Amino acid sequence: MTPFFEGFFLNLCVLISSLFIYKQVIKEISLNQKKVTTTIFGGVLSGLLGIVLMHFSIKTGVNSIIDLRIIPLMLVALYGIKLSSAITAGLIIVFRLMMGVNTHSFSNIAFILLSLITFYVCSQQVKNRWASVMVMLTISNSIYTVLSMMFTEDKQVNILLLFNYWVASIIGGFVAVYIMEYLTKSETLFKENKNYASTDSLTGLNNVRSFDLAFDKAKQRIKKTEEPLSLLLIDIDHFKAVNDTYGHLEGDSVLKKFAAILKTNKGLDDVVSRNGGEEFTLILHNCNEERAAKKAEQLRKMIESSFYLKRITLKKAKKDIPCYN
Repeated sequence: MTPFFEGFFLNLCVLISSLFIYKQVIKEISLNQKKVTTTIFGGVLSGLLGIVLMHFSIKTGVNSIIDLRIIPLMLVALYGIKLSSAITAGLIIVFRLMMGVNTHSFSNIAFILLSLITFYVCSQQVKNRWASVMVMLTISNSIYTVLSMMFTEDKQVNILLLFNYWVASIIGGFVAVYIMEYLTKSETLFKENKNYASTDSLTGLNNVRSFDLAFDKAKQRIKKTEEPLSLLLIDIDHFKAVNDTYGHLEGDSVLKKFAAILKTNKGLDDVVSRNGGEEFTLILHNCNEERAAKKAEQLRKMIESSFYLKRITLKKAKKDIPCYN
């Protein structure tokens, strides 16, 4: 295997493994830090990845080396915001200057800055993700080619060097974007499945599984604090008539509005759940029986005044059935 393919394969391995680590670190940081902190960390991590790729440079076999430092910069421009891109570019530029200040270093700095502008403009103007990547890499590689021609000491263009760089950057860029797309979709699906496992999809309230966990936790809590605990069991009267008469879409609207009232009027520590159908529960922490009864009556009156009630007659029924409109 030639030095180019060995170096390129090593760079791809470093790039792919780093992206997996990057996504995991960013996910953990975003859970505990503010958005601006996450943005800064994202820029720093991307810049460090660019530096690592510069360290593992690819030998082209023509007494010159290339690297994929531009890929992390493209990724943050594609998926991030201005601040992350600027931090990434800044770190790469600083590291390049630390390697030596000469004509080639200034050429590299110009290449990074022009590519940064290109990546940002393309990410804003080209909506299709893969088309945007192709345009980004084509323009960036063209800039690299022009600068190489301008700053080559013997004024001759090394065709093999440029060919190797175009191949490595395009393949590396598309592989990196594919991995990021895969990781992003996997993370989204994981969040959705995790949310569905604990949340009622219609109302957004806790489902019966979350209720069981919350109730067990509440029982453990009162053993330690000895505070009163109350549980309201809430049911919508004649709800079947709503579905039979107005249809399930209207029935779902009633359930969602009903759930919103419960959620809006619960205490900070209280837990409201949809346990199934038109059955709801409300766990009231530090609430005795008397206060729970008042709370229940308050909710009943609020719900009664929040829905228009009219009498309807079902064709197959011999009597009027009250339901919510």
